[in-house]
Amino acid sequence: MGAVDTMEEFFEKLNEGDRQGAVALMDERVEMRIHVGDNARTLRGVEQVGGWFLRAEQGLKMIPGGVMDLGITYQADVLTVRPGAPSQHLDASFRVEAGKITSINLAPR
Repeated sequence: MGAVDTMEEFFEKLNEGDRQGAVALMDERVEMRIHVGDNARTLRGVEQVGGWFLRAEQGLKMIPGGVMDLGITYQADVLTVRPGAPSQHLDASFRVEAGKITSINLAPR
């Protein structure tokens, strides 16, 4: 499964509320870098990265737009919608190897 196929499945599962199914698409050694203001935080391993998605508010939606398929890298402008919070656009980059997400980079637009 290529990066686009994997990511389409990831977003479909996440947006339907199947967070466990979305996390199952991550490699055990996945890394996620989250940029907030001038700082960045790196989460390592499926427990930390997957936990970030599993602990998110009920109703979290991440809707990709402006997708660029760069082989094993999937880039998109992701609209993030959370109940009770303003929506946010993120520049997102996902690396997919052998059908598993190995890295995620999320930065505010």
